Amino acid sequence: MLRKGRGKDSDDFPIYSRLFVICGKNVKEDDLQKAFAQFGSIEDIRVARDYETGASKGVAYIKFSKTSEAANALEEMNNKTISSADHHLVVKVACSRTEIQVDDEDDKYTRLFITLPPYGNADTVQASFQRYGTIVSIQVQKDHQTGLNRGFAYVTFQKFSEAARAYENCDRMYRAIFAMPKNVKRPETAFVSNVQSLAEFTNSSTSLLSVMNVRPGPYTKVKYKCCPHIPSPNVKMLFDLVPGLVNFHHHVDLIKNFGTGFAVYSNPICAAYAVKKLNLFEYPPGINLTVRPDFYHCDVKDLKSMDVPQVVNNLQNAIESAKTSTLDLAHLAQTVAEASKLIKLATSGIPNVPNSNVINYCSVQLPPQKPLADINARTVKRCFLVCKPQPPPLIVLRDIFCRFGDLINVYTLPNKTIGYACYASADAADKAITALHGAEVCGIRIKVIEAEEEAPPKRARYDQRCY
Repeated sequence: MLRKGRGKDSDDFPIYSRLFVICGKNVKEDDLQKAFAQFGSIEDIRVARDYETGASKGVAYIKFSKTSEAANALEEMNNKTISSADHHLVVKVACSRTEIQVDDEDDKYTRLFITLPPYGNADTVQASFQRYGTIVSIQVQKDHQTGLNRGFAYVTFQKFSEAARAYENCDRMYRAIFAMPKNVKRPETAFVSNVQSLAEFTNSSTSLLSVMNVRPGPYTKVKYKCCPHIPSPNVKMLFDLVPGLVNFHHHVDLIKNFGTGFAVYSNPICAAYAVKKLNLFEYPPGINLTVRPDFYHCDVKDLKSMDVPQVVNNLQNAIESAKTSTLDLAHLAQTVAEASKLIKLATSGIPNVPNSNVINYCSVQLPPQKPLADINARTVKRCFLVCKPQPPPLIVLRDIFCRFGDLINVYTLPNKTIGYACYASADAADKAITALHGAEVCGIRIKVIEAEEEAPPKRARYDQRCY
């Protein structure tokens, strides 16, 4: 049988999709094909053979196209017999080439690691994952000080096949992966190693700045982009791993769907070290954190980090060289750029930080947020919404429609471009229609008009006709 190659690691993709079968020396590939084909698409069957004699060793590897197919085959065929086998089959998940081996694998194939949005909790996870099987436990990791979730959780299922279905079919925002066993630590990354080194140097007489081994630039402020589901305290803790953090700001851009902000350090060396170590760091796993210097927002004190006389001499030498020899445009441009940066630093300070309360996803000016009305309040007036090509996120709609007061609920119909906003007062609904009709929210033009009165239920109409 031909193998559908994906490169040298094709046997390990997707994860846990390859089975190891102890079948006996009399079993052939065709026998295994007939027995296991019912569970899904088989990409490869390979019977291990002796290199010298060519005889079967009594074991085989079966590669499926999906993890759930392999899981179903394992659960159904383990300890079962087939016609050509002289004993019961033993079916296990084949180990990948890079996998860490552990003795206790009870939760290795049934526990998922997922990322959570800021509003996520055990109830929302239960509602999203219970359709895939029996959930044994849900562990939401929370911050001990704030009580908020830390952006990730663990979901344990009763069976391997249930976890595999959830892994393949759950909402992509969860970014589900199979979790490492509880008693196994992930391999130490270079970043973790460097952080531990910094901690060791903190307790010694050696200066931290001397061991960072970076070339400082004319900046103490760095800007970043990250996963929008990571809570602000978690991002701050990550930047605080680098010594010298003096200021931090984080907010979520709902239009472009990413977290962004800045971190200010006490000196250029720490800022440069943060860029070097945190840029492209995966947090959470699979999502890169992007960290860049913010040259524009430099403090005047950063001039101390630049060799001002050297910059001036370089500019003078470049001008003299241009007069007496062949013009080197590249060198001249670089020298002029350094001088321009020096002038810019000397003539500008740190501008004001933009107000995080300013709404950057709505084209019209809105009043401050107001509390929601009681969910059981009577709906006095409804607004009818039309959003094309698709509705904005529900959290955004709730944020803008609650600013007129007395909002009971706002919702959109599944797989539709329409929705309703229900108010407990006609005045609040009229204000929402006046302000939001024709506005642009998250790049989407919305129409807001008065909705028709709700028709009574069919049973009520029937009762009215009877009377």
